[in-house]
Amino acid sequence: MLPFWPVLPGGGAGTLPAATWSVIYLGLGPAALAYVLWTYALSRLPASRVTSFLYLSPALAIVIAWLWLGEWPSALSLVGGGIAVLGVLVTNLWGRAPAPAGIS
Repeated sequence: MLPFWPVLPGGGAGTLPAATWSVIYLGLGPAALAYVLWTYALSRLPASRVTSFLYLSPALAIVIAWLWLGEWPSALSLVGGGIAVLGVLVTNLWGRAPAPAGIS
């Protein structure tokens, strides 16, 4: 929101309080929680492994939309989510290169 900084003081006068609180919630809630969880995961696992789990986001979005919002996923959504999950599985199960000889 930094590019909008010059117009924020005057532009916020006509907004509803619910809209303002929604923006504050989105900035503090999910965004802050995501950074905390990302840092925690990086402190426990290598960055390459943690990054591969980002590909689960589309599949999780489909499941959340289906369970919480009642949206039925389309066939294309299911195929895309399946490809994303398959990519995570391939990366985590078979993505490691063999260690060079003499290194344990």
